[in-house]
Amino acid sequence: MNDSSPDRVYCLKKMTDSSLSLTQIRRARPSDLDELLMLETIFPLTDRASRRNLARQIESPSIACLVVDQGGILGSVVVLFRKHSRIARIYSLSVASEATGKGLGRTLIEAAFAESRARKCDRIRLEVRASNSRAISLYERSGFRVIGRTIAYYGDGEDALRMEVTLSHGNDT
Repeated sequence: MNDSSPDRVYCLKKMTDSSLSLTQIRRARPSDLDELLMLETIFPLTDRASRRNLARQIESPSIACLVVDQGGILGSVVVLFRKHSRIARIYSLSVASEATGKGLGRTLIEAAFAESRARKCDRIRLEVRASNSRAISLYERSGFRVIGRTIAYYGDGEDALRMEVTLSHGNDT
């Protein structure tokens, strides 16, 4: 369960404007911290990770902080793993505003699937704001289904939908 190879890089194929391109996803490094903090500004103030929290996420062997770097960090996904558990948790998924609508969210989810499989997980769970219809739609298109609701989950009192996907160890898409 503690297979946290820092050198693991994902090259995922995606279609863009009828041409095939590769998007490289790599582990975040301490030098990415300022750009990751900028990505946090897309979240409501009460949901943002602190610099200290992000630094811990980057360094922790039980957390995969994966980024899309195309001359700058355009997106990230943070996946939590627990020892002796086959369930991973997407803690955070963010895409820079200038990169939305280009499939990076889905690409980051696919990287989370691959990392979770590599760590022998068979399910991934997450929480999402009940009002975030765009994110909910992305997760549903990626195979997640709603498994519950947590009342007043967020700091501002908003409910969260709990979602889960079962990973095949073949192709999920």
